[in-house]
Amino acid sequence: MRKTYIWPIVLMLIITGVYAEVTISGDARVRPRLEITDNREYGNHVSDCYYYYRARLLLSADIGDGYFFKTRLGHNGVAYWIGKFGEGDRLYPNISVPGAGRGSVDFMELYFGHNGDTFGWSAGIIPVAHNPMLDIHFYPTRMVDIPWLIFNNGAAHGFDLNYKIAGNKLDVKILVDNNVGRVIDDIIDSLDVTTRDQYTINASYPIGFSGLKMTPQFLMTIADDGDPAPISYGASLSLPKIAGFGISADVALSNQTVSDTLTETEAYSGWIARVKMVGKVGPGVLTAWYDVAQTTPDVTDPISSDFSYLWLSYTYILHQSDKGTLSFAPTYRLYNKKIEGSKDYTRAKIELTTQITFK
Repeated sequence: MRKTYIWPIVLMLIITGVYAEVTISGDARVRPRLEITDNREYGNHVSDCYYYYRARLLLSADIGDGYFFKTRLGHNGVAYWIGKFGEGDRLYPNISVPGAGRGSVDFMELYFGHNGDTFGWSAGIIPVAHNPMLDIHFYPTRMVDIPWLIFNNGAAHGFDLNYKIAGNKLDVKILVDNNVGRVIDDIIDSLDVTTRDQYTINASYPIGFSGLKMTPQFLMTIADDGDPAPISYGASLSLPKIAGFGISADVALSNQTVSDTLTETEAYSGWIARVKMVGKVGPGVLTAWYDVAQTTPDVTDPISSDFSYLWLSYTYILHQSDKGTLSFAPTYRLYNKKIEGSKDYTRAKIELTTQITFK
């Protein structure tokens, strides 16, 4: 990383340290992975072993009376990953040998706002926690394998508003998907063109009853006529613990009625469902979930795309203190996508996530 990236961060730390109560936390990971992809009768079978690494730094400033500023620094890559060990793409090839490339540091979250007893708000690059509805709404052709989390890094440009109603908070996020709207009125060339920015409205409200917690959620994209604008709705359900395991389920439906050859987007209808369990087993924590999903193009004689996804991980904490943790998490992930007559694809990932957190 060049020194020009470091000085703005140092300056920000000095300024906020003088005028506000600032907390700093973060984490770093190294992840060895064996990846096996198989196209079965439609292609090749490939296996590869490589090593990912990443680091994140969270800064939070409290200026009093509920007003705050937060930012998360990391690399603007897939799932925050800076890169792989060894040779690869390098930002400045003239300053490092081929096996010593380095990544950049970016503002992955950057927002400020106010937390009140009844009403709260924030604006900027806001955190948007991953769930299956975001996956199917924004990535209908690759909606399993947690695409919202790994491609959007759990954040988006926009605004977050929440208001407490009947003891729970109604949360409404206005996400700015693009910002290219404009009006062109050229008298000389008789040109009259109007386009508008694209937004997605994300609303949710948790409801609790008999030990259950259900959170209905709604997503609607607002775009120009002729541009893809999906609508998605569904809910998350959390059950009371069973034999020490937390059980949850998600289901979402989505559709959009516009086909766009420029972006290779088809009109479609689709659904996704997830069952998840998390609980302590021995000295560690077992996490498991299974997704099934399907999209169907809005054409004559449609052929559906069928998806499934399995996640199994076991997290063991080697060291823990009030200053942070060091943990290991062996993980198995299996992705499947099938289209009758044209695709039968699987991707398995066997990993060991080594992570240090600090605060």
